Amino acid sequence: MRNYVLSEAQSREAYGRLTIVARVLRNWRNRKDLKKLRAMDDHMLLDMGITRDEIARLSRLPLTADVEWERDRLERLR
Repeated sequence: MRNYVLSEAQSREAYGRLTIVARVLRNWRNRKDLKKLRAMDDHMLLDMGITRDEIARLSRLPLTADVEWERDRLERLR
């Protein structure tokens, strides 16, 4: 388990001095995708396996949180 957590942390981390800035910019771009998802109708979202509640919950996360990773993590908990 420890090795898995370590490899996840290393794969998610950007290298260099601008790690936090790079992460925030990437997450900001992902938030723009959430706006596009909000514009879709419920049937299209259901086909993709996401609900409006999930989109709202992911939108409330801070910019330092990776939306894609959080969604995958919540999916594994189900």
